[in-house]
Amino acid sequence: MVFQGLPLVEVPVRRARLRVDNGGLGGSAMDQSVPTGLELTVFDAVFRERPHERFDALRAAEPVHEDKVLNRLVLTRAVDIAALLKDRSLSVDPSKSAPGSFSAVMLPDVAASPDKSILFLDDPDHRRLRGLVSKAFNARSIDSLRPHIAAIADALLDALAGRGEFDLIADYCSPLPIIVIAEILGVDTADRADFRRWSQGSAQAFSPVKSPETIALLEANRQGLEAYFSRVIAERRAAPRDDLISAMIAAETDGDRMTTREIVVMCNLLLIAGNLTTTDLIGNAVLALLRNPDQLAKLRARPALMPAAVEETLRLDPPVTDTVRTPLCPMRIDGVEVPAGGSVDALLMAGGLDPALHADPLRFDIERADKTHFAFGGGLHFCLGAPLAKAEAEIALERLLARFPRLALAGRPVARNITPSFNGVEALWVTP
Repeated sequence: MVFQGLPLVEVPVRRARLRVDNGGLGGSAMDQSVPTGLELTVFDAVFRERPHERFDALRAAEPVHEDKVLNRLVLTRAVDIAALLKDRSLSVDPSKSAPGSFSAVMLPDVAASPDKSILFLDDPDHRRLRGLVSKAFNARSIDSLRPHIAAIADALLDALAGRGEFDLIADYCSPLPIIVIAEILGVDTADRADFRRWSQGSAQAFSPVKSPETIALLEANRQGLEAYFSRVIAERRAAPRDDLISAMIAAETDGDRMTTREIVVMCNLLLIAGNLTTTDLIGNAVLALLRNPDQLAKLRARPALMPAAVEETLRLDPPVTDTVRTPLCPMRIDGVEVPAGGSVDALLMAGGLDPALHADPLRFDIERADKTHFAFGGGLHFCLGAPLAKAEAEIALERLLARFPRLALAGRPVARNITPSFNGVEALWVTP
């Protein structure tokens, strides 16, 4: 099995050993395993299904953990994660990482690409593009879209009428953000079928296993999307409309504008990464509510708690598991040396589950007073699409619960996706 050049089946899972005093019972010591390597990725069943067990073990033994299998430093404490995300001296660009480091091995295509998205750009390039895009992609603009997002959600729910059970991911959580971003970008109705096919096919770019057929399909989808966006951008330059592509074309700061290639890359980022994370956020929220009927009843009785329910989902079960930073100069984190070009992997999910930050962190409580989380990263790279993702999740949940007052899990197994850095479920079968 190969993901981004890493032969996963050949990577040994090293078990670090910790000697722990037994509290005076005879004066001997016992060994306790410290998870490392693939045990700290979605390729590990415990990490996928019960990640807190891995996080708790690391915080107790090595909260700043040297993962010598995957060549990275792993952070699990909220205080360390917050400090890392705020550190402006660190890089997000894999091309600046040392050969053999976690970032270089896992993202070789990104490191070699001359067309990086803002996810992998440092200042001043990141600041320039973010400044231009944010003028066309802000919270006020998203708020104006809420009625239209609700209409899209209602249309999808109409199609489910009369069905005894359905997969909420395939039939609702996944198509909703694809249709929404198509509307925002200004994709013509006649092109929606092709756009959706390209969009759903492109999601396989994050799959850890790619057959020759999958690789060929990904390339066809990439070419289709890039040709489509290039054509639409040319059309909007000649005849602007009230859509995001036209807004990105018009966005200007001190005479600086986005190039056609930069707009294409931004469209692909919004389409692929944004759709996957929003799909997972909606699915994770529904799953949490159905598994916690007391919280679901509370939300039904008090719909004004909907934003709080989404925030609690982002804390407890976020759609993104981690983010990597690269120091350009040697640094120390809690006494541990990190060389220039090394990889520091902040487990964002672990930060929201840190008992030092939240009491009873595994409890899903939509009225929790402090819902601090790191689901959207932080610092300079705080997710630009956060307002849209939260708006879509709130509206999707509101319309779903209003339509199906007896919504329940169908009793089928719920399996987590195996997609690096993403956290969601493959399918969520429910009965209305």
